[in-house]
Amino acid sequence: MRTLSWPRTAACLSLLCAVAAARAPCSPATGLAVPENAEARMALKEAIFGSVRAAAAEPRRVIEQPGSRSKVAFEADVQEGALYLVFANQAGAGFPIAGPGTFIIKRSLKDGSLLQAKVFLQPDPGCFLRISPLAGGDRTSMSLYLFGEPFQRDIVVPARFEGLLTAPVSRLMQLTSDAVDWRLALPPARSPADERITRVVAALRSRLARLRDVEDGAMDRDGKFVLIADGSPQRAASKGPKGGFNCSGFAKWVVDGFVHPLTGSFTDIARLSQRDIASRGNRWSAPREEERDPYFGLDWTRNLARALEQARRGDLPGPQAMDVRDAEHFPYVEDVGYPVENLPTILYLLARRDPGAFYLGSVNSSPVAGAASGGIRQHHHVVVLFPHVDERGVFRQVVMERNVETSLESVRQRYAGSFVHLVRLDTDGEFAPPAVE
Repeated sequence: MRTLSWPRTAACLSLLCAVAAARAPCSPATGLAVPENAEARMALKEAIFGSVRAAAAEPRRVIEQPGSRSKVAFEADVQEGALYLVFANQAGAGFPIAGPGTFIIKRSLKDGSLLQAKVFLQPDPGCFLRISPLAGGDRTSMSLYLFGEPFQRDIVVPARFEGLLTAPVSRLMQLTSDAVDWRLALPPARSPADERITRVVAALRSRLARLRDVEDGAMDRDGKFVLIADGSPQRAASKGPKGGFNCSGFAKWVVDGFVHPLTGSFTDIARLSQRDIASRGNRWSAPREEERDPYFGLDWTRNLARALEQARRGDLPGPQAMDVRDAEHFPYVEDVGYPVENLPTILYLLARRDPGAFYLGSVNSSPVAGAASGGIRQHHHVVVLFPHVDERGVFRQVVMERNVETSLESVRQRYAGSFVHLVRLDTDGEFAPPAVE
């Protein structure tokens, strides 16, 4: 956890603070709120609107707000020709900069003008809003960011920028309630469905160290370690687990943790490997099905999701029934999915709408840089994704792939420019990952 211990502000803003602050009274317009520090900002209005040189010399201090009895840490920080006035709410024993309600006002050191303000909305440095004055002075521009990516830009707020700098954040929320779904922007509440995901993640983490990495490796329907390509037995290790998994086999192992308690057996590799040529692909890919198997990851993840649904419901859903085709604000590309760069925000939106779901992702890339949209894409890697709200009320996006836990940032760096196709599965029921010893 990083709190306001008076280092340079820019460095602080790059760090994640995993402490959720206590909620302030709800906004009457939205029923939602962030912790407020308007009283502290009003108490230091001379620093906000007066001499910029005097404001830069203001001492660090902690302000107790009479109305709420909550405390706010204030700091004036000079960087690269600008003055940043930081108002950070107390959370626990500290004052996290990247915490809900932190209000940062930027002024020009050259002429003292008010340039913009930034308000953190969640205990995540990538979730914030930014406001700036519009020409004419009577209106303000606001942009909303989720997990470092712009979500809504250039929302016009019918109020003067200067007035919003000492107003409660709830006032800004009221003025933009028709344009912004504040339920999405503010920290989500933890639900029983999130608790299910937490238990699944904990069960997997406790077993990851015992998993062995084997190229083309998986368990067959009887729990034997085999190679996916031909079903032949894996070569046994001299010690430790008898076999192991590649990325596809690992995803199968996770899903089998739900399937086996229902059916008494594991998913069948031959069925998972079946190609759905009738409903995916194009004229470029058809001749390459045997040579390159370009849609293996897509078929495998779809078939895994279908197998779990069949174990639960009895009927086998259609090939595309479990696809994620409805991620708000992000258009779905047929058999391709969504840009890897957008995964953090997409998973957040999906988790808000369908808490308790987890996702299999088939990462796919164009084999040649700059290839036309009609070229053949290769589905070459599978990831397992667990978005949820943790015990402390912080939104988490757990990523597991090929026997290890990684991160969305790692996936985005390794597969920059690629896409990921998602299928949705639920965490209902008993979860018992197959033994690997």
